[in-house]
Parts: sequence; C-alpha cells; structure tokens
Amino acid sequence: MIAHTDRAGAAEDAGDVGDAEVIRISLEEPDAFALLFDRYAPEIHRYAVRRLGDSPADDVVADTFLAAFRRRDRYDLTRPDARPWLYGIAGNLIGRHRRVEIRSYRALAGTGADEAAESYADRVDARVSASAVQRTWPGRWPGFRPGTGRCCRYRGRASWMS
Repeated sequence: MIAHTDRAGAAEDAGDVGDAEVIRISLEEPDAFALLFDRYAPEIHRYAVRRLGDSPADDVVADTFLAAFRRRDRYDLTRPDARPWLYGIAGNLIGRHRRVEIRSYRALAGTGADEAAESYADRVDARVSASAVQRTWPGRWPGFRPGTGRCCRYRGRASWMS
C-alpha cells in the first residue's frame, strides 16, 4: 500500500515501488495512479512537444494519462516499467492528432479559400465594394461609377472639391 498525503511527497516515499505495483495498487486506490503521472508526465510532455509543438503537447499528455488510467486494469503487471506503455499511448494520440490535422487541411484546401493564407488587406478589399463607399458618402463623388473603380472624365473642377 502506498500511503501519501500530497503528490510531491508521494514521489519521494514510493520511489522504490515499481510501476506495475503502482498500477496494481491503483486498481483499489485510484489516487495512487498519480504517482505515475508525477514520474513520467514531464518526460511524455517533452516527447510530445518535439513531435507536435507546445500547445497540442499539453492535450496529448493529459489524454495519455487519462487513457492509461482508464485502461490500467488491462496493463500487463509482469512488466515492471510502464514507460513503454505510456509512450505507446502518447504515440498513438500524436498520430491521431496529425491525421485529424491533415484531414482539416485537405478539407480547407477543397473549399478554395484559405483564411490563414489570405492577407488582411485582401480580405478587407474583398468586403468593401464601391457601392458601399458611395452609400457612405452620397453625392460626394458624383462622377464615381460603382463597380468600375473609375470616375467619369474630368470636366473642369468638380463641385465636390470646392
């Protein structure tokens, strides 16, 4: 039995208890599983950061330990080190993350519009039309032809310029 009151002390008190034993105990006392998180979360996080970047890595670590906790009853207790098991779960989650990302990019490419690739100025230009400008300042540009981007020929000094 692993007795601990806080997680920091748990890592020190149970340092000689093997991973398989921690998992076995966690079947009766679920809080004991936190010891595996304390042992391996930083290591799994570094692995995920190298593969995906910082932000998705946080989610991968959380999902890795959640999946491990939910499947701990199926862990092979003859294996004393849970690290390969945890890396396998993390690797599967990283692969799933990448597949979802690729599907998203392909779906976005199929639309023909990539909001991220378009510049801000291009998006603004597309939304502002000549007729909107004319509605904003009616009568200010009498020679302006909406939709053409051109004015009528200059015939002397325009009245709106005076």
